[in-house]
Amino acid sequence: MTATKPNMIDSPTDETLAQALAIVQAKTPLHTLPIQIGERAWRITAATDPSALSVVTETLEHFPHGLLLWEAAVGLARGLAAQGAALPGKRVLELGAGVGLPGLVARAMGADVWLTDHLAETLAVAALNARQNDVAGVRYFLGDWRNWSHPARYDLILGADILYARLRHFYLERIFHKNLAPGGRLLLADPGRAQTLDFLTELESRGWAIELETIPVASLSQPGETVDVSLWTCRWAG
Repeated sequence: MTATKPNMIDSPTDETLAQALAIVQAKTPLHTLPIQIGERAWRITAATDPSALSVVTETLEHFPHGLLLWEAAVGLARGLAAQGAALPGKRVLELGAGVGLPGLVARAMGADVWLTDHLAETLAVAALNARQNDVAGVRYFLGDWRNWSHPARYDLILGADILYARLRHFYLERIFHKNLAPGGRLLLADPGRAQTLDFLTELESRGWAIELETIPVASLSQPGETVDVSLWTCRWAG
């Protein structure tokens, strides 16, 4: 199966996800990692070696960064866990969901959750993680930020390390305005990239109210090291 450009809204079938997962498992070493989020121990399957993704990349339109578990996703999930009382019944969208940890945590805490990514292969691994952590009721769809027509609005939009490419900031800002419900929040996490700070400074100048907290996360690639994850809460105040 080769990747094709997703159409909005394209919800992959169980068969499509199963086929995509089989391709990933055949070509990329996946590992199941224990991740502590709040009081719950999660088992998250992901690739752990970026260089090992080169084989599966040959069949995909984009490099599958989302098959890796990033410290920003762990920090975002822990930030969500600390806000548990505010999540039940909320509509939550995770952009660039990858292997799905933050969105799955939100669902386990009672939110209605949609996970979206550009590749079926990453959503397939997210669906695997949902099953092995007994999280049911998550919805998935394929989405290209450059060709985005998804109309639904959400109380909370999540993004873990999705601001690394400056060329995508324009498209993401359009999505934020289009899909955030009145009174809703963006919750964005990243490892302190300069381009993220630049983008959020621009958002603030255009009417967004922004708050920052820092969550230390043990490095997933450098044992003994810590990554300070920046967790940004953004509300439209314009």
